[in-house]
Amino acid sequence: MEVLQMAVFIHPTHRALARITYMNSNIKGELIIGEAELALITPLLMDNLNIVQQVDGIKEATLAAHCTGNMDLAQHFTDKLIEWEAQLK
Repeated sequence: MEVLQMAVFIHPTHRALARITYMNSNIKGELIIGEAELALITPLLMDNLNIVQQVDGIKEATLAAHCTGNMDLAQHFTDKLIEWEAQLK
């Protein structure tokens, strides 16, 4: 059985959300979100939604190609994720 290489990466949007979460957590680890923080994270959350939908779509297409035995197409989709990850570094 052929094994596909899958990309796993952290997008800059995820890093920004993590930074805001860290900066707005109290000593107990509770998140304190005010209007200013909400204004910062709202566009990031929308960007995150778009990223998740794109990655999930590519992964679903990869699985469908793999299940139908079209390994060239499955590898093509996998390469697209790896390419996207490389652009973020």
